[in-house]
Amino acid sequence: MNDSVLPLGHLMVFDALYRHGSAGKAAHALSMPQPTLSRWLAQLRTHFDDPLFVRTRSGMEPTPLAARAAPHIAEMIAIYRQHVRSELRFDPGTSNRNFRIAASDFGQALMLPRLYATLEETAPQVRVTGVNLRHGPLVEELESGSIDIAFGGFPTLSAGIKTQTLFREEYVCVMQQSHPALTHGLDLEAFRQCRHIIVTAHQFNHVHEQVEARLLELLPPESIRFTTENFLVSAVIAEETDVILTIPSRLARWFANRGGLTIFPVPIELPSIEVKQYWHERYDKDPGNIWLRRVIAKIGFQNPPAE
Repeated sequence: MNDSVLPLGHLMVFDALYRHGSAGKAAHALSMPQPTLSRWLAQLRTHFDDPLFVRTRSGMEPTPLAARAAPHIAEMIAIYRQHVRSELRFDPGTSNRNFRIAASDFGQALMLPRLYATLEETAPQVRVTGVNLRHGPLVEELESGSIDIAFGGFPTLSAGIKTQTLFREEYVCVMQQSHPALTHGLDLEAFRQCRHIIVTAHQFNHVHEQVEARLLELLPPESIRFTTENFLVSAVIAEETDVILTIPSRLARWFANRGGLTIFPVPIELPSIEVKQYWHERYDKDPGNIWLRRVIAKIGFQNPPAE
């Protein structure tokens, strides 16, 4: 007998032969071609330096060594099926897993309400934690598994990261419904003369920083009254003051539907952005991660969530 490690499949062949006493029945139980089973049995015999199973009138009978080994091999297979293979499946109906999704405040507001219906219907015990963007490297959190999915636009995420594009987003302006610019028109010069609030994202390596950079390049410094790291707070400030806020159209429609802000086209050309979901290649085959990605991909991001 040698000390090399046997593949699990070989042990399952051993177990099937012991239980069924027939090469044909064992191959059928394993959904395996009989020539493959015979080849693996030959490798088992070489490994144990023993015939293991001998043909008799009543079938293939185990040798004394095989009879002694059989309970231990069956126990190893049972442990695999109970503790290892169960981890390779994900049942949303019974799982109580807590998924962590990293996104901006706007990303969380866009994502989480849309997840609710799916969770209620198919995954009643699954929980989702929205994680604010931090100043640290997001790729490390995805790699470690402390973050399951990142949602948004992160063009610097590359090494070991897989992505799926979900939608493209355009930018618009929002302002109070009584804002003077709505009466006089919002051409480029008027846009430059108005007060503004800027959402800053460069510290998070978020794609919004492209829009931020364009606005900072165009607007006089004295026109920028506020700067925040928070889309939702900025929108509330725009509701309460006469500043203009340039934000993604989906967020703008959400606030406009609530009656607090009016949408107006941006009088300059701004880049549209791709919004994606990101995950690390370590978890590409993780059943729970796969389930969450599929749920996110099916979400209808075109319309505001129902209130």
